[in-house]
Amino acid sequence: MKENKFMKEITQIGLVVDDLEKAVEGMRQIFGVEPGEYGTTPPKNKFYYGEPEDFAAKMAFYHFANIDIELVEPLRGRNIWSDFLQEGNYGLHHLRFSVNDYDGTVSDMQERGIAVSMEGESVRQIPGLKWAYFNTENPLGWIIEIFNEREKLNA
Repeated sequence: MKENKFMKEITQIGLVVDDLEKAVEGMRQIFGVEPGEYGTTPPKNKFYYGEPEDFAAKMAFYHFANIDIELVEPLRGRNIWSDFLQEGNYGLHHLRFSVNDYDGTVSDMQERGIAVSMEGESVRQIPGLKWAYFNTENPLGWIIEIFNEREKLNA
């Protein structure tokens, strides 16, 4: 199998929680830190296994040196965060890679037999800024997310 030339920079560790406020309090108690920012999923252009879906989640973001920690609490709709919790999981959900070529990365993953499970616009609500999760639980045990901030913000 050829090397994946698109995913070289891990920029985030994503954790799914069932109570964001409780998780934020835990971060405060253990690390003595507050979220750098909070966010919610944008209201449109969201897809769950290729189908439009009105899912929502709230998030807290922490910035540690060269990597972010994202806490995600799903709120409504069909989404892989709720699926994760319903399967009895909690905590490590995904690693996010910042990519320079969103479409190229999606094509490369499709060639590897890996489909997009969920995608949408960025919490930052900057036109063209988007993310995608890949269905990598079976081969890896966790999910890969891509984010096109390098492609859009460095263009």
